Amino acid sequence: MSEPKGIKWSAPVLIRQSGAELTVTVPPQVVKALGAGPGDVLNFTELPEGSIEVWLVKKGQYSSLADMDEKKSKPARPVKSSSKKAKR
Repeated sequence: MSEPKGIKWSAPVLIRQSGAELTVTVPPQVVKALGAGPGDVLNFTELPEGSIEVWLVKKGQYSSLADMDEKKSKPARPVKSSSKKAKR
C-alpha cells in the first residue's frame, strides 16, 4: 500500500517591510525539511505551469544568479516544490 499524498505541514509566513526590502523569517519546519543553515541560499524558480520550486544552495556555492553565472557552477538539485500557482 502506498503512502497517502498530501500536505505534511503548512507554515504561513508574514512578509515584513525592512527599508526598501521585503523580509521573512524562515519557519523551523522549513529549516528542518531543507536542512538549511546560516549562509545557505534559497533560490526560487517559477516553472512554466506557474508552480514555484525552492532550491537550497549550501553555503559557499553562490549567493546570486550573477555569482552562479560567473562560477559556472552546477545547478543545485531542487529540494521542495510547490504545486500552488504563483500569485501575480
